[in-house]
Amino acid sequence: MAAAAPRPDSDDPIYPGLRGKVALVTGGSSGIGLATAGAFARQGARVVIASRGQAAARGALKTLAKAGEVHWQATDVAKPRAAAGLIDAVIEKYGRLDYAFNNGGSGGRGAPIGQMTHDAWQKTIDGYLTSVFLCMSAQIPAMKSAGGGVIVNNASVDGLRGYPFPGGAAYAAAKHGVIGLTRSAALENAADGPRICAVCPGWVETPPVTNWMKRDSEIAGRIVAQTPRRRIGTAEEIAAAVLWLCSPAASYAVGTILAVDGGYMA
Repeated sequence: MAAAAPRPDSDDPIYPGLRGKVALVTGGSSGIGLATAGAFARQGARVVIASRGQAAARGALKTLAKAGEVHWQATDVAKPRAAAGLIDAVIEKYGRLDYAFNNGGSGGRGAPIGQMTHDAWQKTIDGYLTSVFLCMSAQIPAMKSAGGGVIVNNASVDGLRGYPFPGGAAYAAAKHGVIGLTRSAALENAADGPRICAVCPGWVETPPVTNWMKRDSEIAGRIVAQTPRRRIGTAEEIAAAVLWLCSPAASYAVGTILAVDGGYMA
């Protein structure tokens, strides 16, 4: 695997306007979600991470202990009542929701389209697309009632083109859906609701990708070769993009689909 970039220095706040605000990060126990939760907390935001697994959440809270104020809420965002209950829990605790990074996702077993089961397809669509719809359907009215906010959805470069290896069609379809959902919701709320955008990470140093590259050196070489930067990204680099979209510096970004991919889609 190509060497990853150094982690950015986060000793000094970059966006003072985030201090004291409330940020929700789904899928916040690992990878991009964990890095984004830490980035929000270091800006002085009060952060709620949501995920399913208690063991991973404990590890995340330990990692984030010195970053700032972070709490965990057990939630499966692919379930309607759980997703709505998550937003209710944030409002009950803090009285407001300023930022939401809809990052959580899970799917069924990947397979070529001609071999994929309906169950695997449905789990992937529910885990990566329906979950974003369910979260936004509760986040938008909560933010409107408070006078605004920002929602950033985690899409993917796989929402901008076909998946480059066999077996990823359902995932790519879900991420294409996230982009369409983001743009449509952004237009619906552009005048009097939250700003809604999405990030599209390329190959990023997260546990699933890192483990896959360690297991298969051929895949690792192909992944790096696909990226003009000649290395995969870090979770912190994606987190930095999410914070920019949430910050006042991005106040005119509405429906923005931001590729953070080392040149992959250039």
